[in-house]
Amino acid sequence: FRKGELPMGEVWNYTPLQCAETRKRLNRETELENPRRTAILLTCSRAFAFCTYVSVASLFKNSPQLAQESDVLVFLWNAPSGMKQIFASISPQVHVLDFDMPYPVPDRKAISMFTPASYARFECFRLLDRYERVLFLDADILVRKELDIFPQVKHGIAMTLDPVMTTVERNFFSVPEGVNPKTTGYNAGVFALTRDLPCPGSYAKLTDWLYEKMAEWADFVFLPDQAVINVAVEHFGWQVTTLSKDYNRPASSSRADLKRAFIVHSTGTRKFWCYYYFRDWYQLYAEWIAKGGEPVSIRKDSPAYISFCRKHGLQDRVFFQLMPDCFAHPTKALRFALKAWLKAEF
Repeated sequence: FRKGELPMGEVWNYTPLQCAETRKRLNRETELENPRRTAILLTCSRAFAFCTYVSVASLFKNSPQLAQESDVLVFLWNAPSGMKQIFASISPQVHVLDFDMPYPVPDRKAISMFTPASYARFECFRLLDRYERVLFLDADILVRKELDIFPQVKHGIAMTLDPVMTTVERNFFSVPEGVNPKTTGYNAGVFALTRDLPCPGSYAKLTDWLYEKMAEWADFVFLPDQAVINVAVEHFGWQVTTLSKDYNRPASSSRADLKRAFIVHSTGTRKFWCYYYFRDWYQLYAEWIAKGGEPVSIRKDSPAYISFCRKHGLQDRVFFQLMPDCFAHPTKALRFALKAWLKAEF
């Protein structure tokens, strides 16, 4: 959860006592009475709740078999109770928890440019103490087909290669001593874990190690969560199953590639809510709005587009919330409008 998301003037800092209390609460709240075999974890702050809702809803719509046999855990940071109820309305299997930092991390620019929600993915490893299988899904993804990831996981962990951060060193401003900079870079936006994953003692200790290293390397990391998970691969000698790109397919891919994709990921600055038209994403976002969800607030529209929408009372309409800025990107906006009119798949 990226730069600019924190409220103005908010201090991103937690005392050891606050973190210890958070740890106890998270442990207690994730101990469900009748846990299923599989947990699926998603996490976001209030600003990204709208797209995380789409990720969860698309999971239940397009991968119903996996969704129905899983506990779906949504960790929210700084979100109101009404927002939690909207997530819970998707299915009784969706469990919404308040997340905050359970480990004290220095307040450094590279760390605090993200919200605590970004680091909740470390909790996937701890969940292996309670679940046989755990899947992490990023906030800005769209599930398009039934997910059959777990049969592919041979040695406890599966991820896709990162098309940009191709080596570990690219996740750091400068590589800390003892870290091999040239090892393979994996994308931490989608990953699957099973109890075949080697770890030192309990999986809870492994999660603590991830937080500890992020704190230790606070002055070095560029993408903190992904950096630490990538280093753990070599440190613990994990044999990663390299998933097909179809399980983490960039939204910029060709139509042929998108048709094959199980998961589409709107990586970088080109997002579903300001650049691409995907029918399922559009419809599920409209569902979020209809349930009283907050509209997208993280677009960077031109003053002309903002003024135009306000003048004509269009800011509350889903189409104009999602259409690319027609003043800054007229061709893209026209293409989006045509696809929406035709109800094209993407």
